[in-house]
Amino acid sequence: MFIDSQLLFSDAQAIIAAAASTNSVDFGAGVKDLGLGESIFVAINVDVALTDGGSDSTLTVALQTDTDPAFGSPTTVKTLITIPALAAIGSAYFASIEPGDIAERYCRLYFTPNSGNLTTGSVTCAIVKDIQKQVIYPKGYTIV
Repeated sequence: MFIDSQLLFSDAQAIIAAAASTNSVDFGAGVKDLGLGESIFVAINVDVALTDGGSDSTLTVALQTDTDPAFGSPTTVKTLITIPALAAIGSAYFASIEPGDIAERYCRLYFTPNSGNLTTGSVTCAIVKDIQKQVIYPKGYTIV
């Protein structure tokens, strides 16, 4: 999986309260039919484990667009994923972006903790073309 720096929403961004992604993506004035013909995804990687006092929080990640780079009146296109409480370091989540999801020039993610605030946690998020879904097995396994 390759990550383009121009498509990076967050780079180890600490999330302990509701916040927008550190970066937004500018698709240019003529954005239309993004993702038509091939799937594209938002990849979310947990860099620092998500924790909270009650172990019951979740983190909702939503896709927002706007015609204004300052996001004065953002449109929430859809909720991409809800990350469970106590997501471990290295946990990876993927959500598809469908053609027509991004109809405005600027795009960002918006993170919302649910059931209380998180006490720790950080994520790295980007738009990617392919996802990396490798399975890592414990040492000493036998293939039959």
